[in-house]
Amino acid sequence: MVSSFFAYIWTFILSAVMQIKMTLFLVLMTASIFGQEIGHVKNGKHSVKLVKAENLFLWVYSDVNSKAIHTEKSFNFPNKETIYKIIIEGFEKNNNHQILVQTDQDTVVKFEYKKIKGVMRLNINHNNLNSKIAGTSTSLSREQLTALFGKQA
Repeated sequence: MVSSFFAYIWTFILSAVMQIKMTLFLVLMTASIFGQEIGHVKNGKHSVKLVKAENLFLWVYSDVNSKAIHTEKSFNFPNKETIYKIIIEGFEKNNNHQILVQTDQDTVVKFEYKKIKGVMRLNINHNNLNSKIAGTSTSLSREQLTALFGKQA
C-alpha cells in the first residue's frame, strides 16, 4: 500500500517535471520560430543569440556553468540600443570592472569586463530573482558583441 502511494507520487512528480521542461522548450522554440534573430556568436561549444520577439529582445545563451549539454537560458530587455550602448561603453575602460543592470522587475544582469592577455572580454551573468534561474554566457570580445547586435565593426 505504502509503496504504491510512493510510486504514484513519483509518477506525478516526473510528469510535472516533464511538463515544465516541455513548456520551457516550447517557449524557446516559439521565440526562435516567431522571433527574428539579429545575431549569433559561437565560442567553441557555447553560443549566444540575440533575438527580437515582438516588443522585446531576448539574449539566449548556452550556460558555461551548466553540467548538461546544450542548456540554453535567456533574459529579455526592452531596448536593444540602450543595452548595446551600456555594453560598448564598458569596453572603453581599461580596468576590470562590473556593471549591474536590472532588465525587468525580477532580472538582474551583471556585465563583467576582464582584460585577458591584453584584450578586454565580457562575461554576462544573469539572475532571475523569482524563478531562481541564473547563468553565465561565454566570454565575448567587442567585435563579437558588435556582430551579435548586427552592427558594423
